[in-house]
Amino acid sequence: MKNSKNIRKNYFNFFDTSFIVLIFITLISGIAVYLIKGIDILYLSLVEDLNLLLKILPILGGGILLVGSMHILLPSKFIGKWLGKESGFKGILIATLVGGVTPGGPMVSFPLLISLRSKGADIGSLIAFITAWTTISFTRTIAWEIPLMGIDFTIIRFLSSLILPIIAGLLYRKFFNNYFAMEKNN
Repeated sequence: MKNSKNIRKNYFNFFDTSFIVLIFITLISGIAVYLIKGIDILYLSLVEDLNLLLKILPILGGGILLVGSMHILLPSKFIGKWLGKESGFKGILIATLVGGVTPGGPMVSFPLLISLRSKGADIGSLIAFITAWTTISFTRTIAWEIPLMGIDFTIIRFLSSLILPIIAGLLYRKFFNNYFAMEKNN
């Protein structure tokens, strides 16, 4: 039970500095809309925000449930072995592949990133993962890029981007590995 207590404690600590800054900016924005555009526009803005929240909430919830399940099912030893500090170049390649095939938007990929980090993946692998997700996403390539840009453009763009996640992960490991406190906590 001690282990489940630690997991619970980590996920309920969401009132951090970035959350407080976001709330502050949101309040300032709301006040600015009210002062510049009036109460009617502020109300319209809040209704649109609520509609957006209602659209995003199921996706975010699904992503978090998926990642939560993976977090429980994949042991730390497994993640550490394949994506941890000692995984070497192989870890960067695996992270690139996993990032490239991860479907969905940031509501899936970033909770997955957090889960992988807490299970022992090193920052170099996580950088390769998120860089692959943003630059060589197979799902976006098939669903959007080929139909909109054509196969020739897509192949050239894909092949020229393929090396970027690997370079990003290796650059971190080579030059920045000793500078981030997050890395030293492991």
